[in-house]
Amino acid sequence: MNHAFPKTALSAVVCVSLITGCATTPENQQAIGAGLGAVAAGLTTGLLTGNVGYGLAAAAGGAALGWGAVKLAQYSSQQVRSPAEDQSLYGFTPAANTVLVRLNKGTASPDTVAPGQQVMVASDYSLSVPQNQSIASVEETWTLKKDGKVIFEAPPQNVQRSAGGYAVNATIPIPKNASAGTYVVETKVQAGTSSDINQAVFIVQ
Repeated sequence: MNHAFPKTALSAVVCVSLITGCATTPENQQAIGAGLGAVAAGLTTGLLTGNVGYGLAAAAGGAALGWGAVKLAQYSSQQVRSPAEDQSLYGFTPAANTVLVRLNKGTASPDTVAPGQQVMVASDYSLSVPQNQSIASVEETWTLKKDGKVIFEAPPQNVQRSAGGYAVNATIPIPKNASAGTYVVETKVQAGTSSDINQAVFIVQ
């Protein structure tokens, strides 16, 4: 079976080859290398999803802002409340016959940082499961945006959860060449057909 290679993807490969050929001086190799890594990641995402243009645009945008090779430095997620404590604290009423999730809050600390520092993003959510089951499959995702554009998206965390309240924390290293401005971290939690999103904001000066 023959598969047509998207023209956009072919152009991207040619572009990467041309850039690699130009990276001949020590002072530009590091910057170009980070950019190529981001473009390659975006190209891979685009090919897998069928939207090469979007994948390349997101990668190029992240690389331009200094976020091309960023990964979460630390990640933790754990239960911190029982269902009864969750209901008492947040008034969260479990659904009897379906999975239900609700994000309660999201914070970024510190809320103002300099390039090269770190930001800890904390979220808290409540989960209920049907009475006839003990656990539910939950997906936790993080997306970083600037000026309304996605510049970094962490791989989803897929976990099995029982009913109760959960604390989720992630540490994000700020690249030394990150652009100044306001950044928004969106945390999304999905369980079955139920999902919720909250935001935490920090500023790079």
